[in-house]
Amino acid sequence: MNVAPVAVVVDEAGASAWSGYYAEVLAHLGVAFDPVSPSQLADRLGDYRLLLFPSVPALPAQLTGLIGDWVRAGGALLLAGDPGGLGDIAGAEAVGPLTDGLVTVDRAPAWGSGLPGLRAFGGVRLALAGADSAARWDSGEPAIATRRADAGVVITFGVDVWQTIVRIQQGWAVTGDGPPAPDGTAPIDDDILKCEDGLALSYADRAVAPGAEFREPFEHVYPPASAAPFFDRPHADLWRFLFARALFWAADTVDVPLPCLFYWPVGVPAIGHMSHDSDGNTDEAGRAALAAFAAADVNVTWCVLHPGGYSPDIYREIAAAGHEIALHYNAMGDTDLDTWGFEFMQAQCEWLRKTTGIDQIVSNKNHYTRWEGFDDFYLWCERLGIQTDQSRGPSKQGTVGFPFGTAHPSFPISNDGRLIDVLELPLHTQDLWWTAVVPDRQVILEQALAVHGVAHFLFHGRNMVPHPEISAVVPETVEAGRALGMPWWTSAQINDWERRRRGVRVTAARSGDEVEVEVISATAVSEAAILLTIGPGAVLVGGAGVLRSVTRHGREFVELGTDLPAGRSIYRIRLA
Repeated sequence: MNVAPVAVVVDEAGASAWSGYYAEVLAHLGVAFDPVSPSQLADRLGDYRLLLFPSVPALPAQLTGLIGDWVRAGGALLLAGDPGGLGDIAGAEAVGPLTDGLVTVDRAPAWGSGLPGLRAFGGVRLALAGADSAARWDSGEPAIATRRADAGVVITFGVDVWQTIVRIQQGWAVTGDGPPAPDGTAPIDDDILKCEDGLALSYADRAVAPGAEFREPFEHVYPPASAAPFFDRPHADLWRFLFARALFWAADTVDVPLPCLFYWPVGVPAIGHMSHDSDGNTDEAGRAALAAFAAADVNVTWCVLHPGGYSPDIYREIAAAGHEIALHYNAMGDTDLDTWGFEFMQAQCEWLRKTTGIDQIVSNKNHYTRWEGFDDFYLWCERLGIQTDQSRGPSKQGTVGFPFGTAHPSFPISNDGRLIDVLELPLHTQDLWWTAVVPDRQVILEQALAVHGVAHFLFHGRNMVPHPEISAVVPETVEAGRALGMPWWTSAQINDWERRRRGVRVTAARSGDEVEVEVISATAVSEAAILLTIGPGAVLVGGAGVLRSVTRHGREFVELGTDLPAGRSIYRIRLA
């Protein structure tokens, strides 16, 4: 078996509290990696051309010298945080820590065009001695640096990219009401604990959608009298994007054919997702929703709320239409059972199974986006076998969009640094026209497309009954996504795909004018899209598949489209 394209130097004793999240970032990116301890590194350096330090531990001088020689001979080194003893080869050193700040990403060879005002949490300011600045803190000091060293390259993220991604996606622990937006658009201080009360992004990280108008004083009414500023950029995904682009650029620089398994099937740049919450549980509302989704020809994740329930005929119609039935966990105090706590969620799961006759409940969304603590709810889902949650999103007009900075499904991290086996699928807006202005839709779709994620739109049949304008928005939204090349999947489909692709390991080895791609897959994966950092004009000379040029992550790749069987597959590609 080929070695992984990336070696990750892991020092358990000296690792930061956040650095273990590199494993989630690389796994979701679809890049195979081999963990290597500092004590093993000297003997294994020659096996790799790409080396990542999620955090840099104290290293003996002899090893730092070997790493420097390895870089100059054609290795690519990526560092996160304080470069420590590798500062000489990086051409940069830390001059002071930061808890948070804004970063302006400059135009640079690693990623092309720049990005203004990205929110960051943790890291160091850099002083450069031979490296080039690629991004700056709002103080003006370097935040990311790149250095060409003879045949090799070093990229130093002074930003704590792992802490930044986790903090934006998972926020702060919810222990009380969060601060409302000063402009009145997000009155989250409503005595109801929910996801937004732990927001890490700032209200300053919002904008008004093109074509919409924000009028002050703003009144939080339904439907909105004017547009509210919304979280228009997925900050966490943009950090993932920068890290990915840096990794691919490093591979190009040292001529390594870095392979990765793309997020979605061949020809699919991003995904649309629609969910429905059964609030009220009236048959009239259920049939209004069924009609709207039928008009759009879309299958949705139908989250069912305790107490009550539809008549049996409605559940049969939901299933017959191809919709997924999921839990809509209620902790709003409607009954004694609708309370925050593991035993109450467990009881509601049992109620839903008995009510619908469905044994396996894959997905959940919390009613009113209720939340308490940091990781408690994910741990409940894990215990109950709920495989994916979609609670993290807006309940107020001023928190629509990407309040948790992401359009990507991801596995969250626990307080003790463990990845939790529950896939979080972010939520972006509720009931367009009624709770958010319709112009927000195009921004959400286009931003999800740009980062190759999922655009998630929630609707309520209860609101469709008195407001047919909401029903009319459903097919418009589906068609807008399809026009951008985005198919619509249920939460269960997204969960199944992501878990199957996580069981795929792709490696590549170059010999002369050929590249051998080896794939080990735990299960069969149809229409897999393997991206390769090789030039255009390559020809597949071994294995079944199709090669084509595609643009992903803002750069050109050669895509190998193929149906992966379970087990080992080999593909040989002749370079132009």
